[in-house]
Amino acid sequence: MKSTFKLYLKYILLQIPYSFIHFKAQKNNVTSLFISNNSLLYFMVHLKFSTLMYSSQLSDMFAYELPLIGSNKISNQLKNVNTNLKGVSQPSVVVYNFHSMFFHNRLFVFSQHNHHIFNSKIQNNYYTLNSVSELFPAANWLERENSELHGINFLGKKDLRNLMLQYGDSSTPFNKSFPSIGTNELVYNPINDTISQVPISLQL
Repeated sequence: MKSTFKLYLKYILLQIPYSFIHFKAQKNNVTSLFISNNSLLYFMVHLKFSTLMYSSQLSDMFAYELPLIGSNKISNQLKNVNTNLKGVSQPSVVVYNFHSMFFHNRLFVFSQHNHHIFNSKIQNNYYTLNSVSELFPAANWLERENSELHGINFLGKKDLRNLMLQYGDSSTPFNKSFPSIGTNELVYNPINDTISQVPISLQL
């Protein structure tokens, strides 16, 4: 089943940048695939409606921040582009965990995202992620969680309300650049009976 699965992935990803990732700790029924984010939505449509991937559900979705932008292959390509980049921050990798209820195998899809690319041309080619919540309803809350905690923006996402942080707070506490003591603190005003956010006053 795994060889047929990989052959099918190679077929639908023809002329699209992708790579299989091998982890020794994974079992034979697990496939890891790194795909470019500008073809992520195309792949998700196949994953939803393909017969070979019948009854696949999105079980989990998480992200992690890459430690060094200089070691990233795509960031090295960006340096060679003759374009004025106004802001570049540490990129993150978003991982989609799919489980097939019929074949009992798992597929991990890796894709890259950058938090602050203000050039629209490069943003569309490299660093934007399309929302898959209309294809997989479970992605609605998972995308909200990653958007809130990692600062990842999903194109076409209608509902990006915070799940745990206060509304309007865009501090992305799961990123490595976020200080461990936080950036704001909540202060209760007993006179007005209100809660306000002020800059952190904790001194270490």
